[in-house]
Amino acid sequence: MSGELPVLYRVAKRLGCGNEEAEDLVQTCLIKAYRAWDRFDGNHLRSWLIKILRNERLMVLRSHKEALSLEEHEEIEVIQEGFWSELAGKLEVERIIAAMEQLSPAYRMTIHLCDVEELTYEEAAEIMDIPIGTVRSRLSRARQTLRDILLAEAQMEAAR
Repeated sequence: MSGELPVLYRVAKRLGCGNEEAEDLVQTCLIKAYRAWDRFDGNHLRSWLIKILRNERLMVLRSHKEALSLEEHEEIEVIQEGFWSELAGKLEVERIIAAMEQLSPAYRMTIHLCDVEELTYEEAAEIMDIPIGTVRSRLSRARQTLRDILLAEAQMEAAR
C-alpha cells in the first residue's frame, strides 16, 4: 500500500488541497481504509483508496459550505487518440500542468485520473461516482480544452 502514497498525495493536490492539507487528507484516507479493510474485496486497491480520499475531501468541503461545480449533462464526443504523443515532443510538462489548472474541477480530475494516473474509465467512473459515458465525455472535452489552451499559448509565443 505504501506504493499508493504518492498517487494519493497527487490526487489530493488535484482536489485542491495545499501541501499540509493533502498530507492530512491522505492520512485520514489510510485510517479509513484500515478500518474498512475487512470490507475491501481485494480488487483495484488504487481505485478503492482514491474513492475514499475523494469522499473525505467532499465531506470536508461540504462541512465548510464550499461546493464543487460539476457539470451534470455532457454529450459523448469522439476521443482523439494520440493527443499526448502529439504534445510530448513540443511542450514541457510545466506548461501542461499550468494549462490543466485552467480546466474546470470536473475536467481536471477526469484528465488527472485517466491520463496522469492511468486509471481505466471504469475505475475513474467508480472514484467520481459517475457513469462511464460521462468519464469519456469529460475526458474528450478536457483534452480538447487543454489542446486549445496550449495551442493558443504556443501561437502567442510564436507571435512575440
